[in-house]
Amino acid sequence: MRFVMLRENGPMQNGIVPYFTVVQPDGTPCFRIIGEKNPFTGKLALQDGKGTECARILRVGTPSLSYHTIWEAERKRAVLTRNLGAPKTPYRLYSIGWKFRGDCFSGNFDVVDRRGRTIMTHGLCWYAGQERVCVETFRGEEALCLCIAAVVDSTPRTPMVSPCMGVSR
Repeated sequence: MRFVMLRENGPMQNGIVPYFTVVQPDGTPCFRIIGEKNPFTGKLALQDGKGTECARILRVGTPSLSYHTIWEAERKRAVLTRNLGAPKTPYRLYSIGWKFRGDCFSGNFDVVDRRGRTIMTHGLCWYAGQERVCVETFRGEEALCLCIAAVVDSTPRTPMVSPCMGVSR
């Protein structure tokens, strides 16, 4: 299935912030991603069009170094780590046998299984006159793939530069 993720900038209500509305290419809304903004922990929820939670993401750590657990139907599906100080592999997936292929910082990557078969593609696209994120899933894992995309897309697109990586004198 193909999806377009539209970043939301709506106001916080009762401590909940809207992150993304996920639509089909024809504009039909199908999911929302909402959550809490907190510097050291966080929760995101993937909701269907009726507001029912399909999956949730629990984060521990800072926005640049964190551990994300993705739950679906009260079952732990995957663990995703983010280390923006590791330029070659800033994101890693555990407990499902999948890995990233491509450039997560530019937003153009695939998630593949152990055999190299594509589970999802993620890239920037032009939609409704603006640059957006497009996700295509291939194995019926829409909720899990959208959660992975939400983690990657909730971080800055450019690598963070550490003060210790400056020019030596």
